[in-house]
Amino acid sequence: MKVDEVAKLIDGIILSGKNILDKIDVKTAFAADLMSDVLAYVESDNNDVILITGITNPQIVRTAEMLDIPVIIVARGKTVPNETIKLADEKGIIIISTKNIVFTTSGILYTNGIKPAKIKSRGESASSC
Repeated sequence: MKVDEVAKLIDGIILSGKNILDKIDVKTAFAADLMSDVLAYVESDNNDVILITGITNPQIVRTAEMLDIPVIIVARGKTVPNETIKLADEKGIIIISTKNIVFTTSGILYTNGIKPAKIKSRGESASSC
């Protein structure tokens, strides 16, 4: 799914990466406010993951950069600081802001074809995650 379509579905506002919207196609998503969970669990080999979070500091961009996650959705209508937006633009990462809560955002994307992100194998059962 193209990022501009994602933004429309969640009534989002694109804050960064406007010049690369047509180059990014996303297929999966992962929601977390702990960036350590994102680093520990998300497998992003295909560069097609959306990170959904309520965090607004530059750490979200650094985490996305480390995992080659091209799109971050900031939920709950939080204001994203200019330093985070500027860093995302520098790193080629799209940030979308939405007033929806994480649950609603995830549900909208799921019902429109976005699948759960692939989780790294940790030698544990899925129920222990």
